Amino acid sequence: DGCRAVFELSSVNSRFLEVSIRLPRWLMGMEAPLRAVIDKRLSRGKIFGQLTWERTDLAPTQAFNEQLADLYVEKLGSVAARHKSLGPLTQGDLLRVPDLWGSQSENIDSTIESILNEALNAALEQLVEARNREGQALAHDLAERVRLVADYVEKIKALADLVQAMMRDKLTARVQELFGQAGHDPQRLAQEVAYMAERADITEECVRLQVHTQHFSETLSSGDAAGRRLNFLMQEMNREANTIGSKSASSEISTYAVQLKEELERIREQVQNIE
Repeated sequence: DGCRAVFELSSVNSRFLEVSIRLPRWLMGMEAPLRAVIDKRLSRGKIFGQLTWERTDLAPTQAFNEQLADLYVEKLGSVAARHKSLGPLTQGDLLRVPDLWGSQSENIDSTIESILNEALNAALEQLVEARNREGQALAHDLAERVRLVADYVEKIKALADLVQAMMRDKLTARVQELFGQAGHDPQRLAQEVAYMAERADITEECVRLQVHTQHFSETLSSGDAAGRRLNFLMQEMNREANTIGSKSASSEISTYAVQLKEELERIREQVQNIE
């Protein structure tokens, strides 16, 4: 019916859903219903929306805001009278004035609401489609990185068993070298060596990290909104990786621990982009 609504939406990263919509003044009453439509489709991101309302015809029946036009002519005419260099006000000048055609005298009826909802839903479809395309590429990248993390954990776990046995042998040999065969209690020595070896044991951390990586992969492929859950998992995975690094008793494990933390940091940065 001579009307055209153009909705433009853009989205950037945010921990929560933040919606901002710019509307013509006479449509400000539609802000809450339009925000509700967006809230139903999206759960995360900073969303910027802008509506352009256009008239596609200039039919004689179209509303024209004469009161606003008179006000502009009066005000601009007085300015032009004081500044002769500006020249007289023309009809072309008035055509560039916003809201003269229909904007101030439109009534928000069911037809206008339907047009706005149709435009917004069309924009939302395109936005969700674009986010899904980006999300698929991101999911593929994260899956590869989590696979690398799992490989590092397997290598660390395999080394940990060997290192623990080596530590017991080295500690026992060192104590015997210092104190000789006499002068110490063999049972107490065995207990102390076992205690020190246990302090350097990272088996539990490796097992928990394996469980977290499996949970991460399952969550990533679930199809649900998973950004917050993945972020929480990353916190747990980083905690285990830091413990592994601090308890590391060999240079090889330390090297893998550093590579593990580097990969987890890359994953953590990417997780911030996931809804």
